[in-house]
Amino acid sequence: MDGRRVVIVGGGMVGGALAMDLGCRGIPTRVLESTPPIRPTGDEPPRLRVAALNRRSIDYLQTLGAWQNMAAERLADFDQLSTWDIAGGGRLGFSAQDIGLERLGVFIENEHLQAALVETAQQHACVQIDAPAAELHIESGSSGVALSLAGEGRLDPALVVAADGAQSRVRDAAGMTVRAGDYHQHAVVATVTPSPPAGQHTWQRFTPEGPQALLPLANGAASLVWYVSPDKAKSLLALSDEAFISAIEAAFPSDLGAITRLHGRGGFPIRWLHAKRYWRDNVALVGDSAHVIHPLAGQGVNLGLRDAQALAKGIAKAYAQGLPLNHGRMLADYERARRLDNQRMQWIMSAFHTGFTAPLGPLAVARGWGLAVAQHGGWVKRRVLRYALDGR
Repeated sequence: MDGRRVVIVGGGMVGGALAMDLGCRGIPTRVLESTPPIRPTGDEPPRLRVAALNRRSIDYLQTLGAWQNMAAERLADFDQLSTWDIAGGGRLGFSAQDIGLERLGVFIENEHLQAALVETAQQHACVQIDAPAAELHIESGSSGVALSLAGEGRLDPALVVAADGAQSRVRDAAGMTVRAGDYHQHAVVATVTPSPPAGQHTWQRFTPEGPQALLPLANGAASLVWYVSPDKAKSLLALSDEAFISAIEAAFPSDLGAITRLHGRGGFPIRWLHAKRYWRDNVALVGDSAHVIHPLAGQGVNLGLRDAQALAKGIAKAYAQGLPLNHGRMLADYERARRLDNQRMQWIMSAFHTGFTAPLGPLAVARGWGLAVAQHGGWVKRRVLRYALDGR
C-alpha cells in the first residue's frame, strides 16, 4: 500500500483546490475527474453555473497561486449588496466602501475556477491529474474503500478524499450516512445581458413564492436566480426564449431593467444535506459530499474551500510527523474544525428560507422591521458582513 499518497475522487472546484494545496506542500496526490474542465474563452458568453467567492476564499486561492492563473476579463467584482422583502418596508444594504474595501467579493464561472485550479495543480511534480479518468470501480472493504481503475487495476492510496458531490459514490461505499431534506423549491437560473448593463451591485428580493436575485457577471452580463415551485420551474423552462424573457421581466423588480439577450437557462431542485460524519477508515469528505446548503447566499463553494484548506493542513501535519495519512486523530480534528462552521451556515440558510417564504401577514411586518433594524444597527451590519466575507 502506498502509505504516502492521497487520491481525490472528483476534480471540481473543491477537489482541485485540495490537490493544489497538497501539491504546494509536496504531498503525492492523484486526482480522478471524469469530466475535464474546459476553460471559457475570452469572447464566449458567460456560462450558466457561477460561484460567489468571498474575501477569505480569494485570499486562499491567491496563496495557492491559482488566482493568478485566472483571466481577469472573466471575473466580476461586486462592491454593493442589497436585500429586501416585497411585503415589508425594510431594505438592507452593504457597501465595500463602508468598511474600507474595494470589493465585497467576486463572481466567477465554475468551470473557469475549476480549470485554473487543475491547470495550476498539474505544475507540481507530485500531483497527477487524470481528466478524464478511466472508469472507476469503488468497493467497500474491511479496512475502508477500495478503488480500481479500468486498465490499471487496484489503487492503494493512504487516504481517499471524496470530492465527488452530493451523490458521492465514495461516501456511500464507505458507509457514511447523511441527513437530507428538500426545500420543495427549484432554482431557475438564467444568464442574460440586461439593459442597463449589470454593474457591481448584487441584489436579492424576497417574495412569498421565493427569492429573486441578480448576480453581476463580466462585461455587463448577469446571472438571474428565481426560486419557484417545481411545477412552475417546469413551466418556465418549457417556454420559448421570448416568452421566458417576458416572464422574467414581468416578475422581477425594476432594478433588473430590460433583458436584451438570453445566453442560457436551466433549473435544479433545492435540497440540503449533511453527512453524519466526515471520515471513516481511509475516507474523508469535503465539499458537497459532506454538506449541501441552500444556495441563497452563495456560500457553498466558500465552505468547500474552507474544508479543503483545513484537510490539507491536517494531512500535511500527519505527513511531516510520519503518521498514516488516514490517522484517526487528524481526521477527527478535521471534522471537529469544519462541522460546526458548516452546520451554522446550514441553519442560517434554512432560517432565511423559512422566515422569508412564510405566508404574508404579521410575519411580513416582522421581516421588514428586522431588515430595518439591521440596516441601521452598525454592529449588526458589521457582524453579518464579517461573517459573509471571512466566515468567522
